[in-house]
Amino acid sequence: MSAQLRFAITFIVALPCGWISTASAQQVLPPPVQFNPPQVPYDPASPLPPGTVIESSGPVYRNPIAMPGNSVVIPPLDAEVVWCQLVNVTDDFFKIQSEQRVVFAQGIPTEGRITTFPQTGATLLEPWRGDSVGFHERLESTFQSIRRMASIRLIPDPGGWRVEVSVQKELENLLRPMHATAGGATFRNDDSLYRYGTPLPVLGQRVGDQPRPVATPTRTDGWIPLGRDGLLERRMLDKILKRLGVATVPQYSAMPLPPAN
Repeated sequence: MSAQLRFAITFIVALPCGWISTASAQQVLPPPVQFNPPQVPYDPASPLPPGTVIESSGPVYRNPIAMPGNSVVIPPLDAEVVWCQLVNVTDDFFKIQSEQRVVFAQGIPTEGRITTFPQTGATLLEPWRGDSVGFHERLESTFQSIRRMASIRLIPDPGGWRVEVSVQKELENLLRPMHATAGGATFRNDDSLYRYGTPLPVLGQRVGDQPRPVATPTRTDGWIPLGRDGLLERRMLDKILKRLGVATVPQYSAMPLPPAN
């Protein structure tokens, strides 16, 4: 028997089996199940949850709001006490560049802000520094040029004060490796068009005229943004709460209660 004949017989025998198995499989599969949350009947005689507010549209209860990971709300403490602790905690990690303190204008507080100078990340050989949180961050700062800068905001909030910490992380971007001799004799790839304010004479410019650029600068400072450092933000917030000796104030939003049946 030739190979072609054996293949044809095998195909003819297996084809009905495949149809039967497919049909049986479709019959065995259960129908799709809808996973809906259980409906709990509302009892009008049951007591209302704590914190329920009676409004014109009916009773509403407070639902916790998801807070961002880089901010917390603290009780309404004295602004000067909170500000001093913010400065002390920031100084443990960075060198402060500027302070914009909270000012009360006719009893209404303004927003306070602390900005820091950029600082290179702590390496494995600097265990006394805490700006690189975790082994991975220290290892990266050891073999790469990493720097961080922080911005701390003290914002008035109905529950007290909102403390927001934002730490930006950047990676150095060099044209060539440091102390490298290669590439010094290559041609430059920038154009000769007067763009960014270089004092080059142009047609129609008189002596003493200020340079007139034809485009805005697009060059960078040699640093690539890597986003925020959430680990360091969380460590600074935890240290601020520990210094103040307070817990965070939970935030709520009004949610309507289920209607009565």
